[in-house]
Amino acid sequence: MYINKFLIFVSVLLAGCGANQSLKTAQIATSNPTNIQDDYLYSTSLYGIEEAGPAANVAVLLPMNGPAKSVGNDIKTSVETAFLRKPKQNIKVSFYDVSGEQTRRNEVIKSALDTNPDIIIGPVFSEDASTVRDLKQSKTPVISFTSDMNALGENVVTMNLIPSQSIETIITQMQSDGAANMIVFAPNDKSGQLMTAVADKTASLYKIPVIGIFYYDSGNSDSIKDASLRASMYNTRSAANTRAREVLSDIINKESLSAQTRSNLRSQLEKISRKDTLGKIPYDAVLFLGSGEDAKTIASFLRYYGVGNRDAAFYGTTLWHGSDITSDFTLSGAKYATLPEITDNFKSLYNMVAGKDPDFLAAFGYDAANLALGMIYTQKSNDAYLFDPSGYIGTTGIFRIQPNGESERGLRIMELNGSGEATTIKQSPTNFITLLYNVNTSNLKPVGERELQTRGVNPGDYITIPENLRRKSAYRTKTIGANYQINDETVDENAIAAPVQVFESSEKETISDPEYKPVKLESVSRKYIDSVEIEE
Repeated sequence: MYINKFLIFVSVLLAGCGANQSLKTAQIATSNPTNIQDDYLYSTSLYGIEEAGPAANVAVLLPMNGPAKSVGNDIKTSVETAFLRKPKQNIKVSFYDVSGEQTRRNEVIKSALDTNPDIIIGPVFSEDASTVRDLKQSKTPVISFTSDMNALGENVVTMNLIPSQSIETIITQMQSDGAANMIVFAPNDKSGQLMTAVADKTASLYKIPVIGIFYYDSGNSDSIKDASLRASMYNTRSAANTRAREVLSDIINKESLSAQTRSNLRSQLEKISRKDTLGKIPYDAVLFLGSGEDAKTIASFLRYYGVGNRDAAFYGTTLWHGSDITSDFTLSGAKYATLPEITDNFKSLYNMVAGKDPDFLAAFGYDAANLALGMIYTQKSNDAYLFDPSGYIGTTGIFRIQPNGESERGLRIMELNGSGEATTIKQSPTNFITLLYNVNTSNLKPVGERELQTRGVNPGDYITIPENLRRKSAYRTKTIGANYQINDETVDENAIAAPVQVFESSEKETISDPEYKPVKLESVSRKYIDSVEIEE
């Protein structure tokens, strides 16, 4: 075996990797996945007799210079490692540096295709994958690393995780947790809007209404603060608290009351005065579709506005993996979906070669090279091998390639506890015998922001006043901030809510309730938030 290196020292133009299509195929009979790692890779039972394998030309297209050079070179190290473990004289592997402006990248791709490669590994970005698909011979398999479904098809596949799978996995966890209503926070860009469309459709399938969608500018504290303020219903709940305190204070100061009644009203007033807000939020689950850093900032603002993880459970996607969130107390109890841990064997091998631990893309590169070797030495056709419905066991658990080009992967569920390390609470599946994903995300379009759907807060629902004073107009309360639909007609925010009797708690119960411990609210300073000093 020998390796040709075609180097171009130019910068790289990064292409976006958003996904807006995912065509589902019918589930067909499957068995246990084939392990394509280590000793299994070169077994004659899997690939046939090694010496009988034909000569093969493998082209590897990666960005090895410019801003994306670390990504390209990490994958390159993995590919080299896979091929060099047991060199074969009848395989030619050539590396092409797909860096720089698009014109230059296109020239490099054409140069690689002129060698008539049997298999192509890479490229990384969607524009380059689309170019390869348009220029290559139709049957040539391309194992790319893009997550853009628009760039796939015609034997162009991807090893990368398709974002919709992470979303569906975590929403199934929400369903298991009994979530009744959810809201979504997402970056205000095309990718964020498309992923929100996936979340909206997925939640609908799993019968969890999405009653609010809030977009923000990623990394922008002012934008995140505004989205958190609106999602928390802080203004409505603060106004309800003020009105409830006004009613109680007026009765205590203006009415003739028995000592017991006066004490009861004062106890209620003291209880609600311990917080800035009154009333419940209409959702019990929050899905974060942005990075872990964004989630930390949003959670801090939500808590500042009176919405903590006791009010609603927090959920994230694989974008949280690797971020500095494991010690953040505001996200304690939050759950997210991500890939299984990279195998120790590959970590050790990669560290020995590269002097550092591999990331997911490096692991995908190793598996891509093993798939290429499998296609070279198997007795099956390329399509039969590549699209085996039983899938494969790679460096990050099970995966299989669908005929539309997407990589379907088994994910696990992690939970944060503030200790500095996330805990696996649900292991990833070990086979595809049971269908992992049910949502067809083809032809989805970006969705806009959705104002929070709520019946509002009536302060009178949260206080108990003497029966003989309820009919006095001075003590009547109206619902504040209602925004929901009945028969396509928006409910009047000023409508008077039907009276609801809420039984008061004893003073002892009020004090012992941790929800009202001041220390819980003082952990996030109002000055700290307003001065936009959240660590980012």
